[in-house]
Amino acid sequence: MKILFEDYTFNAATKQITFNTPSSVSLEQLLLITNVTDNVIIYNFADPLFGGTISNNVLTLTYNTVSMSNSDGLQIFLDNLATPSSQETLQYLSDQTALLGRVVKLLEPSSAQNTTGRQIVDIGIGTSSSPITINPLNPTMGGTYTNFSTRIPEGEWQLVLPSKIAYATLRNQLQFN
Repeated sequence: MKILFEDYTFNAATKQITFNTPSSVSLEQLLLITNVTDNVIIYNFADPLFGGTISNNVLTLTYNTVSMSNSDGLQIFLDNLATPSSQETLQYLSDQTALLGRVVKLLEPSSAQNTTGRQIVDIGIGTSSSPITINPLNPTMGGTYTNFSTRIPEGEWQLVLPSKIAYATLRNQLQFN
């Protein structure tokens, strides 16, 4: 889990940052260090020009910090592997996973497809013997649909109200042949 580390000592002349913590900080944990006073990145794990070495919780930077001040503020992000995710984070991820599952389910085609593989949509207004010209991608262009029914597929009740709203929006644009 990414955390902001704030207990450090910066020595610009020696290009060193000392992490004031009883636990050991490894190079694999360091993600990004930015001098927020000068708005300059001084360590980036993905760039060898902004790398460094660490020994006994003292990071020696590759980047030249001699022109900086020891009192400059640093923003240090590290990956704290020892700290598990909070219960709120786990619940949020669980909720997002459930929502993503619903979206994927809605993107699956239903069994109602025509011979060209296009989706057949039941608007749910009863039956009509007159074909209605509507293209679901562009309501002003053609495409004839004649199959209307009142059934609501089980598990899709959440779509009924949005479908009715969409139909009401398109109703004035329908052309009967």
